[in-house]
Amino acid sequence: MTKGQENRRSFRISESVYIKYEVIDDETVENGLEHYKLKLGISDGAQAKLVDIEARLSEAMYLLSAEHGKIGRCMTLLNDKLNIMIDQLPSLRETKASLAKSLPQTCDVSADGMIFSSKSPLKVGDKLYIQFLLSTDNRYVETFCHVVRLDDPPDTSGQDLPYGIAVEFLNLPPAQREVLIQHMFSRESETLRMRRLEMDAM
Repeated sequence: MTKGQENRRSFRISESVYIKYEVIDDETVENGLEHYKLKLGISDGAQAKLVDIEARLSEAMYLLSAEHGKIGRCMTLLNDKLNIMIDQLPSLRETKASLAKSLPQTCDVSADGMIFSSKSPLKVGDKLYIQFLLSTDNRYVETFCHVVRLDDPPDTSGQDLPYGIAVEFLNLPPAQREVLIQHMFSRESETLRMRRLEMDAM
């Protein structure tokens, strides 16, 4: 792995996130995410395929936009259309709606893991099934992860979330990881742009 790739993977942003999780065992992780979703009765083959296509398309679109702006913008429109199709899948729509019923919290998010705040303590090594929705662009991620350390809670909004939990994603598909990386750099670029506008207005 190059130094640039390491920097991209370790890059972290503070993000408003709808999140829920549950503790699972090692056997569940070994059996895989789709097996677990089948057990819960929430697996949707079409959903899985479309989400995977959307992730790979986002990666290709990001690279294409850097070299060919107009073509990249056309790809963006096609990707937006695909996102609308994905959001119409009943299981995904219900999952997003369920997550959005809870209060969002501020989390530190990277391509390899995240730090979130919790009402209950967890132990280092605990395995989790985690679902989260990025509130800025409605991007949904579900994966297994494990607790790597206990940290200061990143959410300071006054919610009763006294425990900070740092987790590392397990078996997150490369395409989905790349989408998270693109999202983070896009958010950081927007923040820098707003800062420049504020400085120019002074």
